[in-house]
Amino acid sequence: MAWHCVFREEWVQTTCDATSYFAGMDASQCQDLADVLPYLACGEISAVYAFSGRLQDGVTAETHTLLAHIAADERRHAELILSLQKELPPPRQEIAPSRLAMFFQRLEAGHPAEHLARVSALDRAVCRLLQPLLKKGGAISRAPQLHHDLCALRRDEARHVRLTRRMASDMGCSNERQLLLNATIQQRLVTLMSPVADALRRMGSV
Repeated sequence: MAWHCVFREEWVQTTCDATSYFAGMDASQCQDLADVLPYLACGEISAVYAFSGRLQDGVTAETHTLLAHIAADERRHAELILSLQKELPPPRQEIAPSRLAMFFQRLEAGHPAEHLARVSALDRAVCRLLQPLLKKGGAISRAPQLHHDLCALRRDEARHVRLTRRMASDMGCSNERQLLLNATIQQRLVTLMSPVADALRRMGSV
């Protein structure tokens, strides 16, 4: 089938002034955000490599272009999150590098269809993670620019889910396999982020 580029340029700040950017959030809410962001940062940085690395080998020129656009989105997301981290307090606990490496290494697959399906499942899981954090009345919604930028990030990720799922399907990944990956990777992400489960719960409460 023919693919049409559906990407649009949507500005997302990659630098921030802490005084105005987090206005509306108190110190404990900023700390909760600081605790959660390292996980999102690792996910975005890993996605850059996932979409710009060997996945691009052996695919059509059209698919190659789409993957390059997605990689550019993920790079912009990573820059945003890293800029936020610079303005927030350090997280209360460090993530074990080996734990993160194992999680993201398990996403890799030799066949492009399986690789895309796994990445689609991860992006879907991230969207589900962000949804309660961005609802009106939550901590992040009290900081308008932060809320705007993270909502833009989530819209990008939702678009990536649709594109990668369709590409994986066209390459031979069945709907049953995709549904299984969605459930498996969702649970893996919940387990990975269990150390910050309380912070996520507080940030999602109204």
